[in-house]
Amino acid sequence: MLIVAIKFLTPVQLWQDYDPASAPLDISIEYTSETDGLFVKGAFFTAFAEEGESVRAFSEIKSAVPSPKKALLCVMNSADQAAYTEGFDDLLKRGFAVATIDVSGIPDEEGRCARYSDGLTYASFAAGTPDRFLSSPSAKNSPVFLWTKIARRAISLLEYFYPKAKIAVMGAKTAADIAWQVAATDTRVGGLVALLGDYSDPPVLEDTSNADSYMMTISAKSAARQLKCPCLIATAANAHGGDVEKVNEIVCQLRDDVPYTLVVTPRLNAQINVGDLLLSYKWLDRTLKGESLPEVKLTSQLEENFLSFGVSCGGQKAQSATLYYAYNDALPTCRHWHEALMKKKEDGTFAAEVPVWEGDHEVYAYATVVLVGGLCIASKGFATLVTSDVPYHTSQFLLDSESDHGFYSDNSAQTFLAFKEDFRIEDAPDGVPGFCGKGVLRTNILSESGRYEPATALHISVYSKEDGEIRVILLKGEEGEITEYVATGFAEAGEWTRLSLEVGDFKTKDLIPMRDWEGLYSIILPDTDDKYYNNFLWM
Repeated sequence: MLIVAIKFLTPVQLWQDYDPASAPLDISIEYTSETDGLFVKGAFFTAFAEEGESVRAFSEIKSAVPSPKKALLCVMNSADQAAYTEGFDDLLKRGFAVATIDVSGIPDEEGRCARYSDGLTYASFAAGTPDRFLSSPSAKNSPVFLWTKIARRAISLLEYFYPKAKIAVMGAKTAADIAWQVAATDTRVGGLVALLGDYSDPPVLEDTSNADSYMMTISAKSAARQLKCPCLIATAANAHGGDVEKVNEIVCQLRDDVPYTLVVTPRLNAQINVGDLLLSYKWLDRTLKGESLPEVKLTSQLEENFLSFGVSCGGQKAQSATLYYAYNDALPTCRHWHEALMKKKEDGTFAAEVPVWEGDHEVYAYATVVLVGGLCIASKGFATLVTSDVPYHTSQFLLDSESDHGFYSDNSAQTFLAFKEDFRIEDAPDGVPGFCGKGVLRTNILSESGRYEPATALHISVYSKEDGEIRVILLKGEEGEITEYVATGFAEAGEWTRLSLEVGDFKTKDLIPMRDWEGLYSIILPDTDDKYYNNFLWM
């Protein structure tokens, strides 16, 4: 029987023998151009060469000035992340050199990409989706380790072209994990931007050593403990609700002397959009200039049947503040975030009140503040824990277009950039208002167990421009798992149709009917094109 020993390395041990500047880069310039003051060059370089294996990586570098004093390395883990380069022109105008490094191995239109030798194809997206959690027999076997080496060599390439520039690193989704590693292990990095980090935990099998090795050595959480440069974390709730809590876990690992800023997207847009990218670039500019940002502090105090929240931002002038809060649900991924505009007080601070219900022993909250000049940042710390025994009044009226409907666009699997047009409230052709969107609309129910006991049916009004079937999906917690139940109805074209869906109308894919309303987490409306919804009533 073959026994494979897992070697547990600390992050320091993992990188202690690696010098990204020691080996020759073997640079091969593929093209250069200068148009309207914009300098562009594309180059291959040796990113890895050990024990007969090699990676020749490709990087494109742009600059609007001949000798930039600031530079950004944007790490791309696959070609489909090109959307995150939106707005780079803003950085170029601020005097940055911007370099992209793609570790995917997927060729662009000109056939350029990272070229992996046969023994390293386990890290190539061109050969399939790499198992980034692979950390057996040690973390050095993980694709994340190899990708980080490639990115650190790209920093050496930037230094070769612009030796006087201060360098920051940025990554989105899975590439954010790479950016965390680069920033934590390379002293040449002066700033980190992590966009929508894919902070999912590795699968835990009977042998937990692989997952333990990953989490201890090359996860974003392990890198956060080693980070010494300022960082910006841009995240989103609702569709990425679970990530909000995971980001908080990572933030808690940062050293007290490490400055960090949080950016959170609007609730109805559970995505990173172009505006968030431009905000990130403003942060980069200020950070590499050595300028600091104020700390947004959120406080709370329980008063009778509501929580009173206060926000301050270090004495700096602020234009507005918004509070986001969620009641405790068993599953963070099904958590719904409410939005409340905070009122400005005479002393320049902001305040808002949040109702608390019986059973809501935890209220998670954070605030975003828009400073004078348009920079928007979030408060430090997502979780505000409270205990309340204040009773609530059961309401049969749950969701409606004229109240806190709580729906949002849930197209994260297909869309990198989402906008407010993905969810909107407008009049149907007959003049009656409803909410509509693109793709899938979803709400995370904020109820406690038993809130729907008086209800016998869920009533929904829908307006459709064409005759057709309407589906309503409920996610329900049962025996520690989430079960999906679907009910269907028919909507006639050109008029509002009232659907009355009883418990038994909702069935699993195996046609097993739902037993009761308890344990509901989410309502999902998958049919939204040319349709309008309103009047959600539990009666």
